[in-house]
Amino acid sequence: MYKVYIFTPRIAGMVGLIDRLIKPDEYYHDLSQIDFDHYYQAGFRLIMLDIDNTLAGHGAQQADDYARSAVGRIKGAGLACWIVSNGGERRVSSYAGSLGISGVAMANKPSIRGLRKACRSSKVNPEKAIMIGDQLLTDIFGAHRAGCLAILVRPRFHKEAWNIRFKRKLEKIFYHRYKIR
Repeated sequence: MYKVYIFTPRIAGMVGLIDRLIKPDEYYHDLSQIDFDHYYQAGFRLIMLDIDNTLAGHGAQQADDYARSAVGRIKGAGLACWIVSNGGERRVSSYAGSLGISGVAMANKPSIRGLRKACRSSKVNPEKAIMIGDQLLTDIFGAHRAGCLAILVRPRFHKEAWNIRFKRKLEKIFYHRYKIR
């Protein structure tokens, strides 16, 4: 006996909702490809960055040349820049301080709390803010929930904790669906 599954409008609506929340607005291989001047001219005023595997390796306490260059380009374009991380207070404070910017620790992305805190502190509406990160299920999902533009970048490093590797396996489904390479 075969079962027949019908793709109902209700299921189609749920798939559409998931796509709106998890699909990045834009995708780049890394931060060096992003034209921050373009986003400033388009009216954006705040860039929020994840740390782990977006700017640095997991657990890094200080910024490297890659991160300093990216933040320099962001500031040079006239945009405010914040770190928004799920990491602990001591680490985020140390890392953001090494870049000369502010940060929100324990953001619990995809919660909107940390993203909205960075927006409020910068006096920028979420619609004029961009979240850049390497994970669909935290950075991108959180950005869309908060009303921000969401940019996905490839992870910088492949060495990750087991829970991140598990999330990456789930994300592969969406990478395939959205044709992200």
